[in-house]
Amino acid sequence: MPVPRPTAALRRTALCSALALASAAAAAAQPPSQDAAADAPTRLDTVTVQARDYDPRRDDTASRIVVSSDELTRFGDDTLADALKRLPGVSLSDGAGGGAIALRGLGKGYTQVLIDGRAAPPGFDPATLRPDQVERIELLRTTTADLRGEAIAGTINIVLAKQARRDRDRLSFALKHSGNGFKPSAAWSRTRRGDRSSSSLDASVLRNDHQVDERGIEQAFDDAGAQTLARRTGLRARSVREQLSLAPAAERTLANGDRIAWRSGVEARRQRKRGDIHWATSLGPELDHTDYRQRTDLRLLQLRNELAWTHGFASGARLETKLNLDGNRERTRYREDADGADGVRNLEEATDSRLDVRNYALSGKYSFAVRGAHTLQAGWDLGQDRRSEHRVQRFADFPGFPGALTDQSFDARIRRSAAYLQDEWSPTPRWSLYLGARWERIAIRSAGSDFAALRNDAQLLTPVLQSLWKLAADRRLRLGLSRSYRAPELRELTPRPYTSTNNRALDPDRQGNPALRPELATGLDLAYERDWGEAATLSVGGYVRRIEDFIGESTRLTDGRWVASPFNTGDASSHGLELDGKLSLAKLRAHAPDLDIGLQFNRHWSRVDAIPGPDNRIDRQPRYTGGLSLDYRPAPHWTLGASYTHRSGGPVRTAAREIETQTPKRELDAYALWKRSDDAQLRLTLTNLLRQDGGDTFEYLDDGQRLRQQRWRKSTLGVRLEWQLGF
Repeated sequence: MPVPRPTAALRRTALCSALALASAAAAAAQPPSQDAAADAPTRLDTVTVQARDYDPRRDDTASRIVVSSDELTRFGDDTLADALKRLPGVSLSDGAGGGAIALRGLGKGYTQVLIDGRAAPPGFDPATLRPDQVERIELLRTTTADLRGEAIAGTINIVLAKQARRDRDRLSFALKHSGNGFKPSAAWSRTRRGDRSSSSLDASVLRNDHQVDERGIEQAFDDAGAQTLARRTGLRARSVREQLSLAPAAERTLANGDRIAWRSGVEARRQRKRGDIHWATSLGPELDHTDYRQRTDLRLLQLRNELAWTHGFASGARLETKLNLDGNRERTRYREDADGADGVRNLEEATDSRLDVRNYALSGKYSFAVRGAHTLQAGWDLGQDRRSEHRVQRFADFPGFPGALTDQSFDARIRRSAAYLQDEWSPTPRWSLYLGARWERIAIRSAGSDFAALRNDAQLLTPVLQSLWKLAADRRLRLGLSRSYRAPELRELTPRPYTSTNNRALDPDRQGNPALRPELATGLDLAYERDWGEAATLSVGGYVRRIEDFIGESTRLTDGRWVASPFNTGDASSHGLELDGKLSLAKLRAHAPDLDIGLQFNRHWSRVDAIPGPDNRIDRQPRYTGGLSLDYRPAPHWTLGASYTHRSGGPVRTAAREIETQTPKRELDAYALWKRSDDAQLRLTLTNLLRQDGGDTFEYLDDGQRLRQQRWRKSTLGVRLEWQLGF
């Protein structure tokens, strides 16, 4: 694949970044003046005072929102997915395992999800983490050079808890029930801290019993409006997930001040899914398979290891390096059988697959301060993922449906390398700049038994400039200019077909495209921030993204089968307005109720140039999302709270012939917390109090007819009781 050439806008941004970094390096080479030496103690005193009240959202030049562990665990959610939906600008799309995480309404690779600064593994499900396993979450709406530039919509960095603050043992039990089933869980953690060392161990076990009931209709109309097809369907599926997790960690400070930290994690998971699907046709042709049963048994073992070393120099510079060794083993057994409209068996499929993933990463950064209030950082990142899958698919022989034995094994190697340089500079006490540039190379090699060897290379330069103006002690203005990208996933590149049971335009096969190029985006972010001490904060901002080589998906009839494949369509754009704020009445006014209020609202617009309007938005982006939260402390040991989140629905034209419509999503949760002490508390949480059923519609505009499929999914109330005990 040809390497994408930088555009004029990119070259200008890169040139500005390079000149600014060069000037900073030149400043470092100059000897300090007498005036500068005289000013040094004063500046050091100022830094010390700021560090005492450090707030990253207020003080960092590179814009970020930091959500603490206390805020994440406030509602007593059983999964991190439930806690994420309350964060500013974050939404979760419906889907298996809790759905895709999205910033600014854009998921599917536009939002970069990191775990401790590294890319989350493919298929990462936030429902597999508990909120109390997380130390903090960082939301970055503009890219930074020290992180991957694969963040057109922004970055969500999940920082796992790893440093013991004091000796403590904690045990918690929780039981959640909804109409979908029971979800018992238990967790134990142990932390120890000495003068120069600390250690921790976190262990948890859970069982998630989830049931889905879905109904739907399928219709077709000709150009005159006459109905030509009518079908009804019903689906009932039950999924049981059992999971055991262990996470040990240790840290030690050596005699020379060096710090060595080790973190590890083991997760064993088994998931069993059983589904029954029925189709009944009252008008039009019958489907080949009208009643089918699907059974999936998945066993997964994941291992991760991280070793970090930090060395400080006498000059104040610091070197940090990390070595990551991860891997997972996945075994899947899939069985499906089906009957025709006459009740006679006509399909039996057996698919067995073994997936093994091994990856490593070596990264480091060197930070040092120079004259002129500059802080420079240079870093590198090297990594490789090796994937090997052995997949065998068997079809039994039936009249009209010949049997087949297919070997769909493949091997893949993904190599990433990156280098970056960034500078934080304060020309005046009220004005600071962040400039950086990151170069990345992605090399993908893959070969399979049923497709030709795949080779896909890309080199990307992502410069960034951020500026912070402190208009006053309580007012700030932020500006960000950046270049970012979205690289196609391996499944989008691999030309191996994944077949559907009843192939048609509304249920096509899916196949990758090895010729895909990364999407490249130029972005502008602007925000005004105001705070009233610790009593209230308010942020109002906006963003613009212009995207080149947008990756869309289209369904076409190929060799007698309907196939959906991705391809680069041209340009796209997105822009929006963002508002979020917090208010604490007790801190604002004496004798006021101890009530905290949180508010967020986001309005989004987007357009794909190659798709005719209206509603030709990017990645099913909702027009607006928002939320309101209340926390009230009526007594010293009691806290009551409620949270409402909203995501708009409506139609989205995803291709020239395809339209998808989603119902609005409204969720109301509430909790009551009785906290006897830091080591003993009881929490009751009610989720989905509105019990709003979800639904979606998919339409395909074929020649001479309009096909439509509508589905509705039942929603249920959830009740969770959690008891925590520390000792």
